[in-house]
Formats: sequence, structure tokens, C-alpha cells
Amino acid sequence: MSARKPGEQPQADPLAAFSDALRERVASREALLAEAKAMTARQRKVRKGAGATALALLLAGGLYGVDPAWHTEPVQVAVGGPQAITLADGSRALLDSGTLLHVEWRLRSRQIELVNGQARFNVVHGAKPFIVRSQGVAVRDIGTVFDVRSDVRGVQVGVLEGAVEVGNGHGPVQPLRAGQQMLASASGLGAVQSVPREALEAWPAALLRFDGTPLREAIVDLQRYSEQPLHLADARTGELRLSGEFDSRQVPALLERLPAVLPVNVVRGAEGGLTIGRKD
Repeated sequence: MSARKPGEQPQADPLAAFSDALRERVASREALLAEAKAMTARQRKVRKGAGATALALLLAGGLYGVDPAWHTEPVQVAVGGPQAITLADGSRALLDSGTLLHVEWRLRSRQIELVNGQARFNVVHGAKPFIVRSQGVAVRDIGTVFDVRSDVRGVQVGVLEGAVEVGNGHGPVQPLRAGQQMLASASGLGAVQSVPREALEAWPAALLRFDGTPLREAIVDLQRYSEQPLHLADARTGELRLSGEFDSRQVPALLERLPAVLPVNVVRGAEGGLTIGRKD
């Protein structure tokens, strides 16, 4: 290219017209970024909707037909736990004393059946939904750390981080967020309640906390840490209320001291079980 002589006017760029037309057809960097953000938001919405649909199908029984379990592994924790396990996808679970669950291998989902006991799940993100089932209740993880307790009182779900969706096949699913818990069953979902984090952290720290708890409920928690069967003599005994903080590893000693805490007698039966009866 030759240098321009002094005083000579610059020549028009012969490609300028094409450049202007190209700018009209190709979006700017800012426009491309805005479209990418919008697309990401749409994808999140689709994934969330797909997860809720999967939970609804599961609760309706439809998911089982297209997502059969090809392998199930039981995990039983002896009295005295807890026990930590790592699942195949890298998710972690902390299982309380006396807990029984079934880990299922499925094609389209990651599922666990909590037969009884209590477990904390710290879930690794993945393409397949992570679902915990118990007593006709299903809990779907939405990137979180959460507890599930299953016993004669129903299924209690508490969230430490993130969020979950809880459903039982009757009506819409109920979202739960960090600092919330719910008692659910196959027949209904209870009210969403606020719960302090220290209350959720009690059982992993081997603490049993009772605050005016009826003995009929407290004995359910005590049984999880006792190798001996525990019984209440009658309904009146179950109405007594227990308060205090106790070491879950020392439940046998607590049962021995119970008559000093409440007006009860503790009688050992021939089969080795303990019957707690109210003093007259």
C-alpha cells in the first residue's frame, strides 16, 4: 500500500458498506451476554419444572414404571451410631443410631428409602434428581443439606441449607427452605415451622433435647438409642412431660435415673424390656 501524499483526501473504504450491514446482522457483545443470561434463566426454570414433574410422577407411581430399581443395598446402623456413609455419586449421609435405609440404583433418578430412623443428607449436584422416600412421603433435594426422621410419629423433614420439596401424592408439593421443618405423612403435610439451627444440630452432636415433651413422644427418641424394648404402662404415663438435655450415648443410665426426674417406676420384664409406669 502506497503512502498518502500531503493534502490528499483519504479514500473511502470500499468495505464500509459491508461492515455496516454486518453490524446490523450480528448482535453486539452486550446483546449476546444478555441473551446468554436469559437462556440460562430459561434452562433453570425448565430443570426446576422437570424436577417437580419427576416428584409428582414418583408420588403418583408413574416414575416407578419408567425408572425401575435394578439394585438395592440395605444399610443398617447398630444401636449406638451414628455412622457416616458416602454414596456412589459422592453425596454423603450421616445415619443415626438404629437407622435402616435402602440405597437404590435407578436409571433416571437417585433414590433412597428411609425405612426407619434418622439421616442427614449432603447432596452433590447431578443431572438425576435425588429423592428420599419414607411412609408414602417423598423429599426431593434442590441442592441442599437436610434431615429426614421416620418413626411412628410420621416423617419429619428439616433443612439446614438450600431447599427441598416435600410431597405425598395428594395436592401440590411443599417447598422447605433453610431453617424450616415439617412433619408429614401419607395422609397429609403438616404446617411449615421455623426451627433454630442448633435444634437441627443436636442429634449429630449426640444430644437429646426435650422441652416439656410428652413422655409418649420422648420414649420414641429414647428407643432409638436403647437395645432394650421400652414400653409405657398406660396412657396416663405418656402424658408426663420431660425436659432437659441428655447425652444420647448414655440413654441406659438416663432410664435408670428416670424415677428421680419424673414420678415413675421403671420395671424390667422377664424378656429384658423396660416398662415405665406412673407412680400412684
